[in-house]
Amino acid sequence: MLTNIIFYSSIALSLISLSVQNLNKRTVLSGLGDLDYSFLRAPTSPAGHGGNRNLCHCNGASPQDVLTVTYQGSESQNLVLCMCPNAVTGASHMIDTMGKVPAPIRRYNKAMISATAGTCGGAGSSGDVSFYCSSNMHVSVFIHESAHSMDRGKSASREWHDAVARDSCVPDAYANSNYADNFAQVVVLWVHLVGKGRDKDLGGSQFSCMRNQLQKMAEYLPASSLKP
Repeated sequence: MLTNIIFYSSIALSLISLSVQNLNKRTVLSGLGDLDYSFLRAPTSPAGHGGNRNLCHCNGASPQDVLTVTYQGSESQNLVLCMCPNAVTGASHMIDTMGKVPAPIRRYNKAMISATAGTCGGAGSSGDVSFYCSSNMHVSVFIHESAHSMDRGKSASREWHDAVARDSCVPDAYANSNYADNFAQVVVLWVHLVGKGRDKDLGGSQFSCMRNQLQKMAEYLPASSLKP
C-alpha cells in the first residue's frame, strides 16, 4: 500500500503506517511508474449517481457524491466511486484510470475513493476499497492498490515467501518494503511485461534475478487473462 493503509472504524477513517519488513534484496528499477503502460485501454464504463455510501470514508465527512461505475467487457463489474468534499482527483480520471487496470486484477475491488485534498498522502487500500490522495495518480498506482485486493493472502503464503527467498532481487525499492507491497509491485511489473510481449521469457535477462517471483505471478495471473 503506497505510503499508508486504511484502518476502518464505524466512525472515521484513520491512517496508520505500514510496518516495514525490509526484504533486503537488490532492486532492478528505480520505480515502476516510468514503464510503458500505454497499451492499457479502459472498457466502456457508464456511471450513475448512487451506491453504497458505507464504503465511502472521507476523514469523517460525508461524501460529496457517490456513483456506481459499471465496467463492461468479458466480465461486467460494478464499482462504487466515492468523491469526497474538495476531492483531489476528478471522477473522469478515477473512472478511466481504474478501468485500465486489467479485469482479473480489478474485479476484487468494491470501491475507490478520491480523497479530500490535503487530508492524506499517497494511496492505500483495505477491505477491497482503495483511496487516492494525490491528484491524477498514475495507472501503476491503481494497479498496485487493486493488486492488494487480488492478493487474497497470497503474499503471506509460504510459496510466495519461498519464491522471494530463492530470488536475489525485487522490482524496485518499494517492493523491498514488505511481502504485501512486494507482491503488488510484481503484479504491476507483470502487467507491463505481458503488455509488451515479454512474458514468454519472464522479461529475459533483465529480470532473471527475480524469475521465481515472476513464475509464481504467471500462475496467479496467466498472461492470456491479461491480454485483450
